[in-house]
Amino acid sequence: MKPKKVPGIPSQVKGGFQDTESLKRFSSSQEVDFKFDILKDRFFEINNWNNYSQGCISKFELCDNAGESVSRSPKIGDYIKILRTEINDPQIEDYQWVQIDMIDKSNPNRIMLQCRPSKLPGNEFAGKTIHFHSAASTSTFVISKGNDYIKMAIYERNQQPNKNTSFAKSIKNIVSSVTGTSKIQWKSLADGLININ
Repeated sequence: MKPKKVPGIPSQVKGGFQDTESLKRFSSSQEVDFKFDILKDRFFEINNWNNYSQGCISKFELCDNAGESVSRSPKIGDYIKILRTEINDPQIEDYQWVQIDMIDKSNPNRIMLQCRPSKLPGNEFAGKTIHFHSAASTSTFVISKGNDYIKMAIYERNQQPNKNTSFAKSIKNIVSSVTGTSKIQWKSLADGLININ
């Protein structure tokens, strides 16, 4: 299977990839427009993503460029702090960090948000990437609408394990990178976000 060619999504060069899509159809364009407006609100409520999907295995927290939690729409340069839900007493090394490097609202029928694994906020020129994928990896979140549907998709490209860390964490990152747990997480999130009654 080859990665889908989607406008605005980085080319697949090296490593793994995943395409996760969820689509919901409606009987009228008016209902599509109404549901898409709700989906846009949900899409930009990153702190509530795990509340919209049953079985989501991670919690998401939007942070500013200093790493402080914020309750607002995301901006380019913000970070998303990710924690697996089964971790009850998290330590700093249990979190995964990504930084938002693109938000595209230029198309009224589609919104894109792209992020990539990052170092700790405020430490851009030192330290190591805090994620099981390397900084070459991207995750692009896309919501869109057509005449009779709304869609939520996550396209991951150039997924390579982060080996710029301790030996033990490198092994853990390799395992996490190849087990496909992110596919389960993204499918749960995509299904949940478009499940608008």
